[in-house]
Amino acid sequence: MHMKTLYIEKNSHDIKIFRQENSSFQLLQEFSSARQEEYDDFLKSLSPEQIFVSRENSGFGFWNNIHKSHNPLAWVEKTKTRNSCTYQFDVRLEKLLSALALPKINERNFQEGITLIVENNYNFFAVLAYKNKIYAAFEHDITKLTPQSLQKNLEEFRFGWLPHEEVIKQSGAGCTIKNIPAEAEGFRPTFIACEHEECFNRFGRMISIENTKETMVQLLRAI
Repeated sequence: MHMKTLYIEKNSHDIKIFRQENSSFQLLQEFSSARQEEYDDFLKSLSPEQIFVSRENSGFGFWNNIHKSHNPLAWVEKTKTRNSCTYQFDVRLEKLLSALALPKINERNFQEGITLIVENNYNFFAVLAYKNKIYAAFEHDITKLTPQSLQKNLEEFRFGWLPHEEVIKQSGAGCTIKNIPAEAEGFRPTFIACEHEECFNRFGRMISIENTKETMVQLLRAI
């Protein structure tokens, strides 16, 4: 069996393999994470030319990539062999790049800096983006915050004043900030992709992130 392009989702429980059919991805096979050898053998049998591997949240240390490069595409691990090319990345990067690729967000963040918030199961990350570069990120659990404390965090975050220690004290994951450009003009426009709109609807404009696999593949093929 020959598959040109595969998209693989890995977490601590299972591994899902999707194959590209025209412009979309369809589930091909699913393995328990305990069946790593079976997964490896199955993958070899497919002889894919391109493999895109989305890994589960690896902890707040992921955002230290900001201190290496403001370009999020540089955070992708790319490995080439004679017959294939593999791209590996954190699932948060998939969500971030898919949001930045939305036409209205792409256009706006080239005009001025924006705040982008993505929430899943009450956990969220917020980033400061300008011209598709990332200058700061913080992660938190919305159930640990009141609307007032989230508002205060966002205001301090946009100015580059939110300390990592303060987020940890609030039972959040952390905050990292590097070299916020003055020309971004404060990152006031805020776009939010979330499951629980009731927790976020007062803080910005709601967006929907769809077809993230397709978007990710399109972006990564260009690097």
